[in-house]
Amino acid sequence: MNRRIAALTIAAVAVLGLTACSGSPSATDESSTKGENSAPAEQNTDQSVADACTEAGTKVQAASQELSSLDVSAAAADPQGTVDAFSKTVDAIGAAAESVGNPEVKAAVGDVYDDFGALRDVLSKVLIDQDTSAASEMTTIMADVQESSTALSTICAG
Repeated sequence: MNRRIAALTIAAVAVLGLTACSGSPSATDESSTKGENSAPAEQNTDQSVADACTEAGTKVQAASQELSSLDVSAAAADPQGTVDAFSKTVDAIGAAAESVGNPEVKAAVGDVYDDFGALRDVLSKVLIDQDTSAASEMTTIMADVQESSTALSTICAG
């Protein structure tokens, strides 16, 4: 039953959330390196909101596509694989936050990252640890994901 809740949550996240910054993808081809020390040249605090949203949006959109391809029916059969796949999405959002120089957008993407990280942790508790009490946390975390995604979307739309 709790695995079913987790699978439905993953499906909801795939539909809901990662479209927040994907409204204006960039034509720029940037490689997404995951090393934390790899982006100092791109850390421009004078970066415009629009440029920052485009940069982050490209990376978040790629993460969104990967998340939408996640097989929610596999959650019961391969809970660790499901959490690992979700973790890749969380990591990609973190990389997007690190790559942005605009402080306002960086903070907003960071909030989305934090909320998705919290969701990943709860999914791990439910799917892997089979902690039934953790399932009750999903509603609050999903609301947090929605709120941070909406805040990012608002910044990027402005």
